[in-house]
Amino acid sequence: MSIAIEARPHCKNVKVPHSRSDGQVTPFVMGSSRARHARTRSFPSMPRPEVLLFILDAGGGHRAAARALTAAVGSVPREWTFRVANLQDVLAPADFTRRITGRPMEDAYNAIVRRQWTRFLVPMLRLFQWGIRSQRETLVGLVAGYLRATRPAVIVSLIPNFNAVLAEARRRACPETPFLIVMTDLADFPPHFWMHPDADRIVVATEHAVAQARAIGLPPERISRTSGMMLHPRFHAPDPAARQRMRRELGVGAEDFTVLVLFGGKGSPELHPLCGALLRESPRWHVVAICGDNPRLQAAVGELQRGSGGRLHCFGFTDRVLDLMAACDVLAAKPGPGTLAEALHCRVPAVVPCNAHTIPQERYNAAFLADNELGVVVRQWREIPAAVSALAADPVRRARMRRRLESLPPNRAVFEVLEILDRELSAQGVGQDGLQQAR
Repeated sequence: MSIAIEARPHCKNVKVPHSRSDGQVTPFVMGSSRARHARTRSFPSMPRPEVLLFILDAGGGHRAAARALTAAVGSVPREWTFRVANLQDVLAPADFTRRITGRPMEDAYNAIVRRQWTRFLVPMLRLFQWGIRSQRETLVGLVAGYLRATRPAVIVSLIPNFNAVLAEARRRACPETPFLIVMTDLADFPPHFWMHPDADRIVVATEHAVAQARAIGLPPERISRTSGMMLHPRFHAPDPAARQRMRRELGVGAEDFTVLVLFGGKGSPELHPLCGALLRESPRWHVVAICGDNPRLQAAVGELQRGSGGRLHCFGFTDRVLDLMAACDVLAAKPGPGTLAEALHCRVPAVVPCNAHTIPQERYNAAFLADNELGVVVRQWREIPAAVSALAADPVRRARMRRRLESLPPNRAVFEVLEILDRELSAQGVGQDGLQQAR
């Protein structure tokens, strides 16, 4: 039920899996943490206290956030560890989505996004939330049993929709354990989505989300505002030569206008025709397409690449987003929070669509982009090539956007979340030495 992500044996906050007599592999765990509860606690059954991260694989943002935390935690030696648990596994015995559709809830959500059924996502979301409420006792019982078995020092939710269940399970199984919600969206999509008043702390990335937290009754001392969305630590090791090096590798000239196309970690069907439209928009442009974890889409874009005269560069799921973004002049993407956070950090203007098909919790992201003049918002993806062309032909506007991007504060969110967790555990008498080093 629980796993660790991106294990690195040289890191002091990593345990490498070891074999068991039953042939299974014991998951390794990794470290981070903090608590509003002042009473010192002991953890006799664990070699080190654990911070439990709940994720889902519905979309890629929740697991990406966990990867960012587990990769960053080794920057300072700590006396606690991370355990990453997929809530899908914990709730598997009561997965009503599987009973209705024949698929786990994660697969059902990803299929909706991949097949562009997102126009109906709001009513489906409300139906899904009704299903959670109707099975509340069963779900709470399963989570409470998992918490009693794992006995975490801090519980962190990186997921929406289930936080009422997690809060009640915490109350029943381990009421003294702090429960934090770390949002991986720029804003909530109420009701019953991200925020819950029983959380000891909600960590958000925008002033809009701070106002939403205040609106449900949380006092300021239980709301933490970070400098942005959490990014993998590789984004915090800038390489001034990355643009030139990546362009040489791609065969792109120093002055060639280049567009990065990225439509989520699972890819999206419109990426293929969009790449074709961008190539037709100008015979001088280069297009870099990241298809994500979608082999069928990658194969289709690969066919397009073979007839592009070397102007289309196709990638599947890749950890080279930082280098590819550095090589490009404009990003064409859906308004996903992770993708936009990467673009903002790399100071790359974005062109995004926003309409009835846009995932509901991502609609605020498009407004944030437009209101702050950090990119361009269009109604349909078919309008993206013309919008990119207008930007390419207007260096003054591009320069103004670049200045707005450069004025953004540095994004240290992943390290800020670790510091929050350090303070939570420090309040329990855990990890004071590591906290002093982190400061």
